[in-house]
Amino acid sequence: MSLDPSTRPAPSGLDLLVVFPNNRVRAYGQLAADVAAIAPPVQAGLTAAYVRKAGYDVKILDADAENLDAAQTAKRVNELNPRLVCLSTDSINSGDVTKMAAASETLSEMRKHAPGLKVVLEGVVPSAYPEKLLRTEGADFVCQGEAYEPIVQLLKAVKDGRPETPIHGIWRRDGETVTSGERAEMAKKPDGLPFIAWDLLPVSKYRAHHWHCYDRLERRSPYASIYTNLGCPYTCTFCNVNVVAGKANFRPRSPENVVEEIDLLVKQYHVSNIRIVDNVFTIKMDLVEKLCDLIIQRDYDLNFWVYARVETVRDLGVLKKMKKAGINWIAYGIEAAADNVRDAVDKHSTQAVIDRAIELTRQADISIVGNFIFGLPEDTQATMQKSFDMCRDYLFEFANFYCAMAYPGTELHNDVVKQPHVQLPTTWSGYGQYSYDCQPLPTATLTPRDVLRFRDEAWDIYFTDPKYLALLEKRFGRPAADFTRELTKIKLKRKLLEGSYSAS
Repeated sequence: MSLDPSTRPAPSGLDLLVVFPNNRVRAYGQLAADVAAIAPPVQAGLTAAYVRKAGYDVKILDADAENLDAAQTAKRVNELNPRLVCLSTDSINSGDVTKMAAASETLSEMRKHAPGLKVVLEGVVPSAYPEKLLRTEGADFVCQGEAYEPIVQLLKAVKDGRPETPIHGIWRRDGETVTSGERAEMAKKPDGLPFIAWDLLPVSKYRAHHWHCYDRLERRSPYASIYTNLGCPYTCTFCNVNVVAGKANFRPRSPENVVEEIDLLVKQYHVSNIRIVDNVFTIKMDLVEKLCDLIIQRDYDLNFWVYARVETVRDLGVLKKMKKAGINWIAYGIEAAADNVRDAVDKHSTQAVIDRAIELTRQADISIVGNFIFGLPEDTQATMQKSFDMCRDYLFEFANFYCAMAYPGTELHNDVVKQPHVQLPTTWSGYGQYSYDCQPLPTATLTPRDVLRFRDEAWDIYFTDPKYLALLEKRFGRPAADFTRELTKIKLKRKLLEGSYSAS
């Protein structure tokens, strides 16, 4: 039953409820149930920990891990009846734009089941377009920038009965009037942030990516994500990693601080599968080497995966140390094979540098995820084919094939909106790589349908290739190859391709 805001009961003792909305089906389609990872919401966990450290009573509702739909989430929120709800779309180190669809639905349901509650939105898209989201989504507040101190100050104002108090980083809406809070300052020293509030999260429900556990498919849970640095010093035009900060940046944690959190995860939560969410883990190799030394000293049996840029990988000795510490996978953002396609999006890796990084990584016996994007602005049918051929020639242990998207807040998006002939997705889910209404960017010679068809056909060809399946069986065992054979039987439904191609 809906409540009249004017008759809403006084808030419970709970000061802040951080809600992470459920977006699994929208983001992963038919892959959501058994294949897709279920990852902990790092930003939600950090925000909750920071606010709790300031002396407030805090809980997290991870609707994604609990698999609650928007209405179920709203009912749970109403039962908990906090003073303030932070609806988090996550922002470390980059945000999933499709999470805004789940946030929008959840907020709509909260207005039905829990009217009168004060709600603040945080994340990548809210930071990019605070005024727009205040006007279209129905939140009371939007946090632009990192949410830590702004949420503390907002909660203090709400608790004191002064929600209209100006707060740096908090945009607010009063009827049709929107008041700017500008962008909150970044946390300059990540070591000063508390650890993720793991005790408020359902750690046992998190599940690693299937490829991350090709050699241990029966042990994908529990799973954790941590960071060793915030931000990114690079400026790839298609990436939204620095939207929250508003500029390129790099803020590392000390290795001692990172390994203390790893100790907690291993000893208290029995975690062995860990994703390091840094946009680029290998920016400062001296920090990487020291962290690996600390992990090796502990003799843990850990299974990490990390992101890296090929130009940062130059030392075989450090790579071998990474492997010894349990870093079994590196995901490289290669993106495209043609120099002009990479250069157009500020990705200036050369073929020689790519070759060197891959060769060194293989010498260290670390498995590789090759990341490729089809439909970048300079792409043609020929250059997309060149990228796919490169991937097949390297025969990576896993590959991600993406369609180019003009994600909100990116330089690419800002360029595209100036082109009236380019149709952007009309829904948040349209930005989803695996969603039914996936809407890639066109290029001068390719339609969105061309790009999507190429991507889905490439995926099917790569993962059904007998050479690839033989590689999996040799490197990881028969279960990995069998899992992949079953995976390729799942056919994603695509609105753009209906009637012409059954996409994989």
